[in-house]
Amino acid sequence: MMERHSHGRFRVAIVVLAVVAVASLVATTWFAAQLTGTRLELRALETELATAQSHLADIETGLAATSVELSASNELVESLEAALFDLEANYYRLTTGYGYVLRDPSYRQVMEFLDRDGTSGQEYMESAYTCVDFAADMKANAAREGIRCAYVIIEFRGGGGHAIVAFDTTDRGLVFVEPQFDWEVDLVVGRRYHQCVKPPPGQLMAEPDYDDTITRFVVVW
Repeated sequence: MMERHSHGRFRVAIVVLAVVAVASLVATTWFAAQLTGTRLELRALETELATAQSHLADIETGLAATSVELSASNELVESLEAALFDLEANYYRLTTGYGYVLRDPSYRQVMEFLDRDGTSGQEYMESAYTCVDFAADMKANAAREGIRCAYVIIEFRGGGGHAIVAFDTTDRGLVFVEPQFDWEVDLVVGRRYHQCVKPPPGQLMAEPDYDDTITRFVVVW
């Protein structure tokens, strides 16, 4: 009876060992499969990392090239700024003493200048403030506004002469102006000066008691 129980226990032990062995084999196989999967994932990650490192190297190379270009651009900007400074300095030297750059005005700009200029409001005084002063003041006032204005010397047949101004307009050419009245003048050699003046309607340029026939005139810019 004892022997029969021993054989039964032995068989149970064999079965248990077989089950344990099978379970161990299954577990080992499962772990091996998991390990293989993990290795594959690790290799994939290593590949992605290598790709990312390659991209990073490309970016670093690009940044280095950009840095070189930026440095070159900064040098160019500094060079241009230095050139601009030199130009401004030369411009200042050229205009020192004037404070402006003269320009030829349009006809309308001349009329607008005459409207605001106060030269014609001055009083004519023999030997104190004459046509020469009127012309000189109008020329100076125009220059202060950056307008190019000429001083015009007129000689008369009867002796003596007169002084007016002129503007080389951009749309009507040379325009002569009598600064004592802000009237235009159609200056013509051989014609009497008072007949050359073009007063507005209702006004008249008085005829002088001397021969004011124009023999020549000189325009001084």
